[in-house]
Amino acid sequence: MKRIFVLIACLTTVSLNAQIYPQVGARSISMGGVGLTLNDVYSVYNNPGALGALDKTSIGLNYENRFLVKEISSQAIVYAHKGKKNGNFGVQIQQTGFSLYREIQAGVVYGVKLSDKFYGGVGLNYHRIQLGENYGTKNTASGTLGIYYEANKSLQFGVRVQNISRTKLAELEDERLPTRFGLGLTYLFSKKISWSLEAEKTIINPINVKTGLEIHPHDIVYIRLGINSFPFQSAFGFGLALDKFQFDMSANWHSTLGMSPSAGLKFSFD
Repeated sequence: MKRIFVLIACLTTVSLNAQIYPQVGARSISMGGVGLTLNDVYSVYNNPGALGALDKTSIGLNYENRFLVKEISSQAIVYAHKGKKNGNFGVQIQQTGFSLYREIQAGVVYGVKLSDKFYGGVGLNYHRIQLGENYGTKNTASGTLGIYYEANKSLQFGVRVQNISRTKLAELEDERLPTRFGLGLTYLFSKKISWSLEAEKTIINPINVKTGLEIHPHDIVYIRLGINSFPFQSAFGFGLALDKFQFDMSANWHSTLGMSPSAGLKFSFD
């Protein structure tokens, strides 16, 4: 019975995330899944354009226990290298699942400053989808494009297109990886409070509106809240910044499937 439940939960997760995840990182998850304008190491995945504005070489680790079912938990590692002249480079690896269903995604990313306050980036991703019980394995690739614009010190914009190549998974019913379009902004009310808003759309699904608030009440403490509309989910979390380390935790609540806690650790080398 447990295996049947796990399979059902796994298939449900696949239908929601469709082999290309909207975002990575406990910070992003705790703010309702926004990420296009969050300029940190997870920009390697969340927006290649924002990677171009990254000012420190960093590494990040993240773990998410989806719906409190360990068999469909997700692990990720991201690395961003600050270049001296020719832009920034990044790599990321994620894996989700268990012996009967496993997804692995790895990518290389390049982000560069295009002009004053304007950045662009591109990512190439490898996908491996493995089904147990002799169902086989699918290997394929996709591309991501991103743009990041700093209008001023208080307002930033981000744009991202995932799977711009519309990569096909199977001939049956013309099954493809989802192509996802995202547009977002972040507004800083002060050094202590910022607000982010994003709209996300795949070709076949309704628009998902996401919004999140980040509050910085103390030098080392961050408090975060967020929601998104499709499917409806609410989230909260906190962060602790200690010198070159930052620890983040979040909890995302799905209206049908329940809670997904997540934890992440970031380290800046510079």
